[in-house]
Amino acid sequence: MGKKTTEDINVEGFKSFKNAVVNAHSKGLSKIRNSWGVYSAYKHIRKNKWYDIGRPVTENEFYTIIRSVNKMLAEDIVNGKTVVFPHRMGCLELRRYQRGVSLIDGKLKVTYPVDWWGTLNLWYQDKEARDNKILLRNEDKYVYHVKYNKHNALYNNKMFYMFAVNRFIKRKLKENIKAGKIDALW
Repeated sequence: MGKKTTEDINVEGFKSFKNAVVNAHSKGLSKIRNSWGVYSAYKHIRKNKWYDIGRPVTENEFYTIIRSVNKMLAEDIVNGKTVVFPHRMGCLELRRYQRGVSLIDGKLKVTYPVDWWGTLNLWYQDKEARDNKILLRNEDKYVYHVKYNKHNALYNNKMFYMFAVNRFIKRKLKENIKAGKIDALW
């Protein structure tokens, strides 16, 4: 390994600063606990004699089926299509919300999303900005969310169900929205 340049030291310093700021507030707990995973579903189906779906499948085949279905659902979401679940279990749809600046009760309300990369970079370079908690924001007019719509769903305990899209889907959505390939509901 060669000598470290000033730029390498600055990058390493920024990375350690970013990790310290991000990890200072995280507790290391995941959002979803006590949930059923793919293996639990496989055990349940195997225990109940495959529900007369035909021949038993191996664990590897089961994982392949789940992975391919999830991939097709992800493609539909990324292309802006509404995914309707069978048996009236709701749907996943892309929603668009308007952001901006307004005065409410004499107080300034800013609803633009925070640009965390730029904010952390500012805080690394300027201690006063960090102490005052100055945030940089993306001034995009609209913000998009994938929403699980349970309005027409017919099952009990709806409040316990949620969907969270992964990073791959979020990035592909962002690319398609910026390219103007898709639009969303209000």
